[in-house]
Amino acid sequence: MKELEGKRILVTGGTGSLGKTLVNRLLTGEMGTPEKITVFSRDEAKQHYMRLEYLNRETATDDVIYQNSKDRLNFRIGDVRDYSALVAAMRDADVIFNAAALKQVPSCEYFPFEAILTNVYGAANIVRAVRENN
Repeated sequence: MKELEGKRILVTGGTGSLGKTLVNRLLTGEMGTPEKITVFSRDEAKQHYMRLEYLNRETATDDVIYQNSKDRLNFRIGDVRDYSALVAAMRDADVIFNAAALKQVPSCEYFPFEAILTNVYGAANIVRAVRENN
């Protein structure tokens, strides 16, 4: 069964290590060909390089930058900590994968509140948005 066939998928933290791996796997069509995959992350530089990699380009031209909304894989800048940005990104998603997290132990030890904001409150924002907007 191709569970993701024709689905609109949102991947939060889509430019991180887990998110990129997930997006690459989704693009194989192994579980069906999604209609649209949206990478939602706060790192515009990683989005830029991921877009170029997907398009097999070395540099960005206007057509690459402005083509975003027409491609199966598109990008949206935002943060799971920002509830309104998250709700806007989720508005047209059928499936949501949450890969947004701070996972480097030293960073989490030195900046525990930042880790809590992303790993706990960010995940809670997703749950809240799903409950309130269904």
